[in-house]
Amino acid sequence: MTIKRVLVANRGEIAVRILKTLQELGLHSVAMYSEADRESLFVKYADEAFFLPNGYLDQETIVSKAKEFNVDAIHPGYGFLSENPSFCEMVQKSNIEWIGPNAETILLMGDKINSKNFCIKENIPTLMKSSKVSDAKKIGFPILIKASAGGGGKGMRIVNNTNGLDEALEGAKREAKASFGDGRVFLEKYIANSRHIEVQILGDKFGNVIHLGERECSIQRRHQKIIEESPSPKLNAELRNKITETAVALCKKLKYESAGTVEFIFDEDTNEFWFLEVNTRLQVEHPVTEMVTGIDLVKEQINIANGKRLSYKQTDISQKGHAIEVRLYAENPGNNFLPEVGNVSKLSFPDSDGIRWDTGIQSGSEISPEYDPMLAKVISFGEDRAHAARLLSKELRNTLLAGVITNKDFLINCLENKSFLRGKTTSDFIAREEKRLFPDIDKKELDISMKIAVVWLQNYFKKDNVNLNFLPRNWTNGRLKKSSVIFNFANDEYCYEYENIRDEIKINRKLFERISTSVVSHIIADGQSIQCQIDDKFISAQVCFYKEFITINSGNGDINLSISSKFPDPNEIIIEGSLTAPMPGKILKINVKKNSKVKLGDTLVTLEAMKMEHAIKANADGVIKELYVAVGEQVESGADLMKID
Repeated sequence: MTIKRVLVANRGEIAVRILKTLQELGLHSVAMYSEADRESLFVKYADEAFFLPNGYLDQETIVSKAKEFNVDAIHPGYGFLSENPSFCEMVQKSNIEWIGPNAETILLMGDKINSKNFCIKENIPTLMKSSKVSDAKKIGFPILIKASAGGGGKGMRIVNNTNGLDEALEGAKREAKASFGDGRVFLEKYIANSRHIEVQILGDKFGNVIHLGERECSIQRRHQKIIEESPSPKLNAELRNKITETAVALCKKLKYESAGTVEFIFDEDTNEFWFLEVNTRLQVEHPVTEMVTGIDLVKEQINIANGKRLSYKQTDISQKGHAIEVRLYAENPGNNFLPEVGNVSKLSFPDSDGIRWDTGIQSGSEISPEYDPMLAKVISFGEDRAHAARLLSKELRNTLLAGVITNKDFLINCLENKSFLRGKTTSDFIAREEKRLFPDIDKKELDISMKIAVVWLQNYFKKDNVNLNFLPRNWTNGRLKKSSVIFNFANDEYCYEYENIRDEIKINRKLFERISTSVVSHIIADGQSIQCQIDDKFISAQVCFYKEFITINSGNGDINLSISSKFPDPNEIIIEGSLTAPMPGKILKINVKKNSKVKLGDTLVTLEAMKMEHAIKANADGVIKELYVAVGEQVESGADLMKID
């Protein structure tokens, strides 16, 4: 079969990324979308698209529609059905080519228990594991509970002693069942001072297997990667050869076809490594490999599915330079990285040389609680690691992303962190560098941004007023008192008074540690930007104004401000002593009843958001006076869950 028409059975940034290669190859592309994704970017990229009324896991409808649209092949991307052997088998039985490994390999490697047993049999170094809770002491704490059927941090818990073992097991099983339809979990020794090293593999239908070098993906939060790079700053030539040869040997035993990734856990102290898993699909972080090798992995997947031999021999593969990828998430690092929802009121980025954006969003995109909160991947390529880090940090600093809370500034702090730049990127990086990764805001930078916001807002409202916009800026029909604006930032209020004096604006900050007065002149502003001189400094900034929120970016990251109403909203009532939802989600479990006594740290409610469980705990001892929600109920961020006295 010659592949001419391809269905991308996925959504978001990975769908866009695959569609771009299909376009470059001159292949006809078909997308599929849920109700929430009807206006998404990936739908617009495709040549054709169809609606999925029951979402992205509806195997029968997807295959039926694939036949209706006469597709020759299906590319599953990652997540959803990409590692589902029954879906792969259904596709192949329908005489549609599956762009990925065969169902047998997916089934074997998709089961963490069976895959580890296979590796033990084939003498691949593997950590001790067990499905029996009674083996916990034999394995030794700390222990990692892992879902047998999945990955991505779902169904995963770290347990430091027997006290929390039962609760962690229950939560891991429930989350694994919800995410993968399989509640089986197992116990494994947790290596605290470790790195995650993975090897990119390509295999064809003729038994040829090569590797494209390694990636390091050690910096994670909630067991999910946020920064990946290639090559690893830790490996020397000897270790690199050993770990890549181990990966190739395993995949030859598997008779692996298509692109895949062999993941290893690497002990920082001993330089030992052990098998973790094989991801039988394209990885989220595959772009860093593409950047340093110059090989389009999606193109290679399609060639392999078309029955072609590998385009490369192992001796043809070489890595040049260094690539780093960051995952841009809709999440709040200051709130334990919990997911956020909202509307992307503005996305603007420089798209500089040496930078690649893989994104599925644009200005106006709605971020729904239904799907993973990843918005984009931003990848840099430099002559060396330091160069790549500088390029990526600068790109993010000059990116305006307004309307939803993201981890963008946190990623900048990581890339500029001294420990990161020295290559000290073990899995404890965030915990170890926490104080440096969450620095206090630069108050001078904040002050300048607020003054920019004052000037831009005055200009905006003047132009917006059809009755007054013909007047010069400094015109009045009498002596009026100074105007003022109050901003909210990080739960604090900042008040600015301003007045027009000829062609300048005098701005005075009040109610702060000290009074700060500036004169702003030479103002040029439009709906999205402003240029001006503040005192003796020239400033150029991007601006986004949406409802009561304004975002300012003058090249040092986004400053997100809310503008206080001069009149209180009677609908905004906060119940004293209430426990509130940290994000939108579904109530899975309530562990207390009215009049129950609770202690600090007790898990009161389990909330499911974006396919992961979040335990909401008591922040003090008390008594439950009122319950405002029930199991199964959907709640919004900030909703009152219960009252505690």
